[in-house]
Amino acid sequence: MAVPRILLAAAVLTATALAGLTGCTPADSRPTVAAASSAAALADDGADDPLGDDDDMVDDLADDGAYAAGPVAAPADPANPAAPAAPAEPAPECTAPATVPGHQVMIVVAAGPAELTAQPARHTCAPPRYEATGTPVHYGFAAAGVTATLVDRPHEEAAKPVQLDELVTHLNDCLAERDPADPYGCYGNAYDVLLDSHGRIMRIAEVEVPTP
Repeated sequence: MAVPRILLAAAVLTATALAGLTGCTPADSRPTVAAASSAAALADDGADDPLGDDDDMVDDLADDGAYAAGPVAAPADPANPAAPAAPAEPAPECTAPATVPGHQVMIVVAAGPAELTAQPARHTCAPPRYEATGTPVHYGFAAAGVTATLVDRPHEEAAKPVQLDELVTHLNDCLAERDPADPYGCYGNAYDVLLDSHGRIMRIAEVEVPTP
């Protein structure tokens, strides 16, 4: 009976030794596994970039008002830098004057006692405000008479009625670049014209254009 007990004791000791060796094998190193798990957790949380995302930094600066968007307006009063700058006034609009039905603006290119030669005119924003377009056309004067007016700009008065021959003389002076008779001046030879049923001039008025 003594021999089997010795063998049983040896078997128990052998099993215990094998169990101890198996628990200490390098393949099951607990510190290594724990370190890998910690590194993965830090990567997921963004710990490998301690400065954070650049976009987050820009957003934080914008929220804090560190940079102002757009140009900074200069103060309106140099003696008072805190005063806000006055808004710039809008540029005046250039609009063509309203036309009367039946009337048309023409640029006269020649004038005689019996007819005028003129081109259709269009309004522009540059002085003298009207420019010639199209082909010159000859226009006779109405047999019943012609109403004519000239602009007295030097005295800032309303257009004055004149005789037809006076208007023709005025036109020829302006076309020849001569000084016309007082109190009138030359302003681009633009005239508002009204024709009768035969296509002849029955009314002609010098156009009042803004001073350049």
